[in-house]
Amino acid sequence: MLVGSLILAGGRSRRMGKPKESLAFGTSTLLGHTSDVVLDCAWPVLVVTRDSAQQLPPLSLELAFVHDDQPDKGPLQAIATGMKKLLAGGDLGPQDAIFVTGCDAPFLTSDTVAWLVGHLGDFQCVVPKTGDTLQPLCAVYRLDCLPAIEALLAAGIDTPRTVAEKVRTKILDEAAMRAFDKDLKFLRTCNTPEDYEAARRAFSK
Repeated sequence: MLVGSLILAGGRSRRMGKPKESLAFGTSTLLGHTSDVVLDCAWPVLVVTRDSAQQLPPLSLELAFVHDDQPDKGPLQAIATGMKKLLAGGDLGPQDAIFVTGCDAPFLTSDTVAWLVGHLGDFQCVVPKTGDTLQPLCAVYRLDCLPAIEALLAAGIDTPRTVAEKVRTKILDEAAMRAFDKDLKFLRTCNTPEDYEAARRAFSK
């Protein structure tokens, strides 16, 4: 199975108060760190940005980029933009599925991505679930989910969690995830300054 990846980097980072994709992390930035991890286990890796005016930090030359078809319409629209770009082919080549993440996944590992992909089987997507909450921005989607995603967007539904209701989905519950990562560190994100500082401290230990 050929697996690519989408990294969603077009958000406004309003809770952070500054563009989180460019925040320093380790020896890189949040976006740089996340993209380097994903490049170890997926190809192509497509970064979905807001528009041509968005400033990005220095990044690997192996990355591909696409501007969101409809900026500021949320992550589901960004996923649709990325899927359409990959399905168009060109020099990005064919894929069967993609791993989707935000640009702020400080504890994501290539082993985690491989573990999630390994659950796909005959399903169309694999989505972690913590408590009652699905985690659609650390999930695997077959590209044939695109028609369902476009139908949701056309109906005015823009929450990524709703995709799981419309396609054949394997939901990974907390017990299954803790057997792989007992602290569920791979699901941590940096939405606020407090999240970011906590992640930096934990990463440096």
